[in-house]
Amino acid sequence: MTDVRDTVEDYAIPPSEEEDAAPMAVDEEAKDDVDAKNPTVDTTDDANPADSTTAAATAAAPAVDESILESGSTESTSEVSTDVDDNKKTAAPPVDPTEALLQAMNHKEDGNNHFKSGDLISAARSYRHGTTLLKNLNRENTGDNQVKQLIISLQTNLSMVCFKQNKHKMSRDVASKALEVDNQNVKALYRRAVASRAIGDVDAARADLKQAYKLDPANTAVKKELLAIKKSLEDLKKKEKARLQKAFSKSGSLLYSDKEAEETRKQEEKKEQERRDAEALKKRKQEWEDECVRRMSSEPPEEAISYEDWDKAKKKKDEDEKKARKKAKKEEEDRKKEESRKAREAQKAASSSQNKDDDSSDDELTEKELAMLRGYKKTSDGRTTSYFNREQTEKEKELIGCIKPKKLEEVSSAPSSTTASPTSLNNTSVGSAWNASGTTWEEKDTSEWCRACLTECLKEATAVFTANNAEQSTYVAVVKEVESVSGDASVALAGGKKRYIYDFHTSVNYDILDDGDDRIASGKLSLPDINSGSTAEEELEVDISGWKKAPSGENVNTEDAVACRNLLVQDVRRSVLRFVEKFNANF
Repeated sequence: MTDVRDTVEDYAIPPSEEEDAAPMAVDEEAKDDVDAKNPTVDTTDDANPADSTTAAATAAAPAVDESILESGSTESTSEVSTDVDDNKKTAAPPVDPTEALLQAMNHKEDGNNHFKSGDLISAARSYRHGTTLLKNLNRENTGDNQVKQLIISLQTNLSMVCFKQNKHKMSRDVASKALEVDNQNVKALYRRAVASRAIGDVDAARADLKQAYKLDPANTAVKKELLAIKKSLEDLKKKEKARLQKAFSKSGSLLYSDKEAEETRKQEEKKEQERRDAEALKKRKQEWEDECVRRMSSEPPEEAISYEDWDKAKKKKDEDEKKARKKAKKEEEDRKKEESRKAREAQKAASSSQNKDDDSSDDELTEKELAMLRGYKKTSDGRTTSYFNREQTEKEKELIGCIKPKKLEEVSSAPSSTTASPTSLNNTSVGSAWNASGTTWEEKDTSEWCRACLTECLKEATAVFTANNAEQSTYVAVVKEVESVSGDASVALAGGKKRYIYDFHTSVNYDILDDGDDRIASGKLSLPDINSGSTAEEELEVDISGWKKAPSGENVNTEDAVACRNLLVQDVRRSVLRFVEKFNANF
């Protein structure tokens, strides 16, 4: 009896070990390692197939379905054609589930034998045929455990064969089909992880291996593959780190390449200069030795000279010769410049003499002709104008009149200064003579006049309050000072109408006096927004600050002082309206 569970590689050999197997032997599970819950199929000649029928395999098997193989579309043309021929020779799947189960197991045994002999194509074909026979016995994953185990065994073996054929994508897809039958199968998880890693999907491979390790922590192949993935990721990180370090290091970064090249060039130049200096020193010492020999061999013999004295005299002689050469060169350049200047003057004199002899006066332009060439001309009254300007004749002037631009005379005498007395109510013209109808926008600045007028009106503000007490005390509030008035004003003329525009803000200091003109209180009022948009008394904003001097004195009531101040606020508003009336009347 042969167990229908895995017979090819119990739990896989890692890829590195698989390559070493030539050919790889297929492990046969021990016959006595049989799950009591799963019936087995006896494949010997004297076995009775009827004794091994399964309860779940009751449906009749239709035609062969090769859909499980569609994911592996990378097979060679020769293998596909061989499969087609073999399918033609294969009879239709048996209707009897027991017979289908036996045939599937025979295909598995054939695949194992082909795999042992190294015929991977035939092994893959046998595993696929066995899977096809069992597909209809496990519709929607409803087959019994024996059918499922045989399907998983066939598909995991097929996944391994595809991996051996370097069909890694097909190997992964076939292992996924096995996991659809049992998603907790360690061997299928391992097969898919190995294929995913070969494709380059390391994350998916690691996830499958982690799940397989949880299910079977003692599985050696799973642990080896996990360690291999971990090591490959660490190597990848080290390579990336080394690459980045090289990119930003002094030796590998382009940021420092120019600087290094400059340093290298300077070093080479320094070495070359040192070499030239050494050669020059050697040559000079040779000359010194020759000079010493000449001195000692002369008649009478001369005393030898030290190298330091000879070198000093030699340098002085070389310097003098250099200066002499430089001086001679400069003198030669000056001589050439002088000769060139004299030649130009002579040529110029000869040319001038020739022009005088020639009768060329007709070619010279008169002053009038030169002016015409420049684009200007003189009119009869002596004005300089454009050449294209046409001057009227006397007859034309009689017919159409003089069209010369004339200065506009003022229609009415304007005031001598915009700082006229603010109390003056004489109407001042706004529009110009050329804009008498007022149809064109024209604006006149009246800021200075309005500031003076507003200040005067505010100083006139007063308030009298009689207290309701036995003494009938009387309090008078007066504006002591108007602080700087800031803002501007103007009168605009457009569409035949005048528009009075102003925007000011100021503040006033006030005192409250009693019957004896003694100051009992003082304070400050602020007018933050005096503009042409606020024309009603109640619209004018007046801010009351705190007392500069709080109400004090004999028989002085604070409420009476506050009432007097409120009356002053009302008169300040009326003063602003009086300013507006004067503004409108004066312009």
